[in-house]
Amino acid sequence: MRLVLASAAAALALVAVPATANTDTVEVRVAYGDLNLTTAEGRAALDQRVHRMAVKACEVADPLGRAPAKTDWNCVAATKRAALAQVERNDAPRTAMGAD
Repeated sequence: MRLVLASAAAALALVAVPATANTDTVEVRVAYGDLNLTTAEGRAALDQRVHRMAVKACEVADPLGRAPAKTDWNCVAATKRAALAQVERNDAPRTAMGAD
């Protein structure tokens, strides 16, 4: 599981690998430049966006196409942890500079 900050425009690129489909990777972008992450509301909105996209990225299709896709919840949890940690790492320098 890896996560890359897309650009200074504040967008996450979530890369999710469901456990049951190790050869498939899914990348989705989550924009958060419009959020104020210093507020509880902004952090909650980011968490919701990341959760929604992680669920989509961690769907595992039935190989026979007979059943609806299932969500790999371990993948969702790992993707969310990685995404939110990435945001904290990338926003820490800006927050520290703004505190001066």
